[in-house]
Amino acid sequence: MSDESWSEVVKGVKKLKTNRHVEEIKPKEVNLRKDKVTTVAFDVLKKGKSVKMDDFSQMDGSLAKRFKREEFKVEATLDLHGVTEKDAFDKVSDFIKLAYNQGKRCVLIVTGKGFDDTLFSTRGVLRKSVPNWLSDSEISPLILAYKNPSEALGGTGALYILLRKNA
Repeated sequence: MSDESWSEVVKGVKKLKTNRHVEEIKPKEVNLRKDKVTTVAFDVLKKGKSVKMDDFSQMDGSLAKRFKREEFKVEATLDLHGVTEKDAFDKVSDFIKLAYNQGKRCVLIVTGKGFDDTLFSTRGVLRKSVPNWLSDSEISPLILAYKNPSEALGGTGALYILLRKNA
């Protein structure tokens, strides 16, 4: 390569300062692909979108698969056997908030199966009520997903809950 061609190649190139400060570095603009769908939008997290039972739409595929297979270790358990509905709401709310603040990721709430042989039976009240509380209350933004676990963990008488990461 001749000196003339080299000088033409490096024309307009400026020497960088060696001790630059972070303030001098301008951030690059990031262009998001329009065809790429994000799993959870920041606005949804900010608003605290409520989740429904067996709704895994806020998780990516591998996380949802691990959750469905119950690969997350249960870090805390709340047993509601013998607790009235009025007291149970406070216990569930406090339990979820405490687990989230302690950085726990997976918890189990045991409601009990109850005995529901008639249409207007008052048995199994917590089994029906707790999923509604998890979906519609102030603790819903802390929950990423929940489902009934396998029979080994309580089946329909329990709820296997994955909490959001505490940032």
